[in-house]
Amino acid sequence: MSGSTGPAATRPPSGRGPRRRRWLLALGAVALVASLAVVTDRDRPTLRGGAAYATRCLAVGAAVTADAGSGLSNLETFLEADERMGPLTIRRSFDPRLPPSFGRSAAAGDPGAGVRTFVSWKPPDGDHRGAARGRYDAQITAWARSVPAGVFATSFHEPENDMTGPEFVAFQRHVHAVVEAANPGIHWGPVYMAYWWDPAEPSHYIGDPAQWWPGEEHADFVGLDWYGADPEPMTASPSFRHWYEFMEPTGVPLFITEYGQYVLREGERAVPALLQRRVEAIRADAAWIAEHPRIRMWLYWQGTGRRGDWRLHDEASRAAWRAVAATGCSP
Repeated sequence: MSGSTGPAATRPPSGRGPRRRRWLLALGAVALVASLAVVTDRDRPTLRGGAAYATRCLAVGAAVTADAGSGLSNLETFLEADERMGPLTIRRSFDPRLPPSFGRSAAAGDPGAGVRTFVSWKPPDGDHRGAARGRYDAQITAWARSVPAGVFATSFHEPENDMTGPEFVAFQRHVHAVVEAANPGIHWGPVYMAYWWDPAEPSHYIGDPAQWWPGEEHADFVGLDWYGADPEPMTASPSFRHWYEFMEPTGVPLFITEYGQYVLREGERAVPALLQRRVEAIRADAAWIAEHPRIRMWLYWQGTGRRGDWRLHDEASRAAWRAVAATGCSP
C-alpha cells in the first residue's frame, strides 16, 4: 500500500518510561535467546556489519497512521499502538519525496522516542529514470549522510505499478551505490508488492522475477508488502510463496514490511467470524515464520488506506499481534 504521511513530531512523546523500558528489555532478552536457538540450526541471513537486530531475531513493528483531527503525530499514535499491541520496536514511515535530511523527514522523532526506523521515500516528482542517471546524487548523498547508523531504508517501494523490471533494477543499483558510499551504516533494500507476484493472475503478474532483482550486492535485505482483504494466512498465499521461493536463495534477510488482514470499508461493521479468521491467520503466519527464520522483520499496517481500515481494533486481534511481538527483538 503506497502510503505517504507528513513528518512526525520531533519531541519525544510520553509513555515509554524507565519501568516500561526495563520490562521491554527483559522481555526482549528472553525472546532473543529463544530465537537464537532456532536460527543457529539453519543458514542465517546477515546484514552488513553483522547486526543482530533483524537477523538473529525477528524485528516486530508497525506502520501507524494518525486519525485526522486527533491532534497526534504518526509517531505518537505508534507509541499508543505499542501499548496495545506491542512491544513494537520498529516503525515504518513514508516521505512522498526525498527529504533534505533525516531531521526533516517523517522519521525525525524516532531516535528520541527509542524507536528503530524503516524509512521509505521517492525521488523528486517520482523521477526514477533521472535518479538512475545520477540527477539527484547530491541530494541523496546529503540525506544519507544525515541518517543515523542502523536505519533501514528503501526508495520507490512497490515499484511494479510505476516502471518495468529493468528500469527498477537500474534505479536500485544506482541509488544503493550512492547511499552506501555516503553512509554504509544504512541498511538498504528493495520492497515489492505482493499483488504483482501471483503467476495465476496474468493481468497483474510481473513475469520473470529475475528481471526485478538488482542482485545481492545491491541489497542488504528484500521486503514484501502483503494484504489479505478477507483474512487468510499470508504464508499459504500464491503471491507470498512465489516471492519467497525466488528470494530465499539470495541469502539476504527477508522482511514483511507491510502486512494487513481484514479491511473494513467506510460504513462497514466488523463481522465476528471474520475477526476470528484474522486471529487465526496471524497465528498461522506466526507459526510458519517461526519455522522459517529467513523472515526477519514483520510490520503490521495499523492504519487506513485506499481500500479502507486495516487496524486491529478488537482485543483478540491485538492479543494475537502481542503474541508475535513477544517473540521479537529487544529495542
